[in-house]
Amino acid sequence: MSGRRILLAGATGMIGSAVLECALADARIGEVIVLTRKPLGFSHAKLEERCSLGADLLTALRPEPVDAVICCLGTTIRNVGGDQRKFMHVDKDLVVGLARWAKAQAVGTLAIVSAIGADADSRIFYNRTKGEMEREVIAFGIPATHLFQPSILTGPRKEVRTGERIGITVTKLIAPLMIGSLRKYRPMPHDVLAQALINVAIIGMAGVHRHTYDDILKLALR
Repeated sequence: MSGRRILLAGATGMIGSAVLECALADARIGEVIVLTRKPLGFSHAKLEERCSLGADLLTALRPEPVDAVICCLGTTIRNVGGDQRKFMHVDKDLVVGLARWAKAQAVGTLAIVSAIGADADSRIFYNRTKGEMEREVIAFGIPATHLFQPSILTGPRKEVRTGERIGITVTKLIAPLMIGSLRKYRPMPHDVLAQALINVAIIGMAGVHRHTYDDILKLALR
């Protein structure tokens, strides 16, 4: 099959599902391998599933060549019952494990959804976890490593996040006032981020890159 071969992790979340939809519709992509815990429930000529069937997600990985890996894995403290260890497992350990697999398979491009404020030295648990993840991923030396750092994400969510909804409403109202260094905190539409991830997976761009609001907008238009 012609076109790029991409592995996608986190395909059932808001961003991941948008990435999957874009990838299946993109003529530049020949095959999308989805890493998931359970079957997606639909088929497509370009879709291949690697299901862990309830076990640790990474157990579904197997040695195979892919051109790029897109990682949209992530959860919230609320979803894991306030357990920081469980949060770290999803937002750090699984992501780092996926990057380790990508390195072993000589994958050329790795694109990861991180977050604005990621900082391994931060006193804030969420920011520190994301920062530690980024630091460990970068250490693998994958030729094109892209870390996407959006602020609040807008789009259809399956779960209700009251606090986040309030934050989205407020930031949308004040977004025009977010100029200069504050632009990176503007709300990021989920479909724009998804398209930027797809474009990076296709065009590569060697080196380590951190993308915030303006960079993501530009990449989505490539």
